[in-house]
This record gives sequence, C-alpha cells and structure tokens, in this order.
Amino acid sequence: MATSSGKYTLGRGEEVAFVAPGLLQFLREASQASPKFNLEMRKAAMVVANYVVDAAKSNAAGQPPHGKQREGSSGRSQAQVVVNGLRARHDRIPTIKLDSKRGYPSKSRTNKQRTAGIQGPFLGKKIPKPGTVTMGQVFFGAEFGGRRRKTTQQFLRHRGRQGYFFWQAVRDNKEKIAAEYISAIDLVLKKLASGAS
Repeated sequence: MATSSGKYTLGRGEEVAFVAPGLLQFLREASQASPKFNLEMRKAAMVVANYVVDAAKSNAAGQPPHGKQREGSSGRSQAQVVVNGLRARHDRIPTIKLDSKRGYPSKSRTNKQRTAGIQGPFLGKKIPKPGTVTMGQVFFGAEFGGRRRKTTQQFLRHRGRQGYFFWQAVRDNKEKIAAEYISAIDLVLKKLASGAS
C-alpha cells in the first residue's frame, strides 16, 4: 500500500508499518526476555493501528462523490468505499494492511456485471478476470488522484504523494501514533514486570 518509505513508516507490499530507529532491535531483545511480550505488544499495536484506520475512515467520509454520477450509484466517493478494505494487522508494531484482492463493490456497475471470477488452480481460490475491479486497483487512484490519463478521469485531481485520506490521517496523527505506541510499550513492560515478581 505504501508507495514510499518515510522516516517512521515502512511499506511492505499492501501494508504500511509505523517504526522508529532502534524499535525492531528493542522488540527482538524484549521478546527474548519474556515469552508474553510479543502477545501483549500485538494487542497494543492493534489499538494504535485501528486508531489510524478510524482516522482514515473519517477523512474518507469527508470526500465528496466525484466523477459522473451513474444511475443506481451509491453516491459515495471511491475513498469512502476503498477505506473499508483497510485493516489493522496483528503485529508487534502498528501495521495497516489493504485487502487489495477484495472486489470493489459498485452499485452502478458491479463486478458480477463486469465478469465473474474463475476458479484458480490452488485451493479453490478465485482469480479475478481482467474485467473484475479490486480494492487494490482503485485504492491508489482514490488516495493520490488521477485525471492525467483517459483511464483515470473518475478520480480527483492528482496530488502527488500527499494523499487524500490515508496518508493525511498518518500525517495528522503522527505525534499521537508515536505517543500512544510508546505508552503501550511502557504499559506492557510494567504489566510483565509486575507479573514476574
């Protein structure tokens, strides 16, 4: 999901994680000191990641519907739809993942109308046909905009790396993300220390 790595963010495919210098080394050492550390940190990091997901949803709710309205349209912007594909991931650091292969729900032109999925060769998973639209295909246009090509006219104007809803939520809340996560680490360490005595 991340197109770039910032000072405190790390992109891995369709996910973004919030890290700081020395954090991964600290987590390795702390997890060796207590077997319960990883479990408690995963719980704490989920709370912080969910806070960012909620902020992104709030930003997306403020996006007006754009593009030509079609008959039967839900009246929601692409941002309001794709933001529902964001999930806090169960990890020791706050991590958010986009369910990029999930079908993009459209009331005016559904994926079922475009083409149905075909059965894949592995474990019965569905592989989308070219006409099927996924959350991953729409997310970047909804987040960063388009209109530079004929095929991206349905999005808001291109904003470079700034972003409309997800990265805006990260920027607006970076101090809170850091403070909440540091507070969570302190609480986990105190909890484990009191349980050890």
